[in-house]
Amino acid sequence: PFQRLALPIEKMAPSQDPMFAGLGQAMRVGTDLLAALIVGGFLGWLIDSYVLDTTPWGVAIGLVLGLIAGVRNAYRAAQRWKQ
Repeated sequence: PFQRLALPIEKMAPSQDPMFAGLGQAMRVGTDLLAALIVGGFLGWLIDSYVLDTTPWGVAIGLVLGLIAGVRNAYRAAQRWKQ
């Protein structure tokens, strides 16, 4: 019922179209920023809820640190694209 693909997914060439390459890079930066914010906010919430009971400061600090980490990751990715 299923046919084998001509090439395994690992051996397929990435798209050479610059528009799709740029779109992929933009999606990665957006995902990195969003993930860093979510993780930072969640860790701040955990600290607020279970460790220090300092609501809302843990979440606020976690979000700021997450934003810093996300921007740092985006900057590092942009530096790699230049090379």
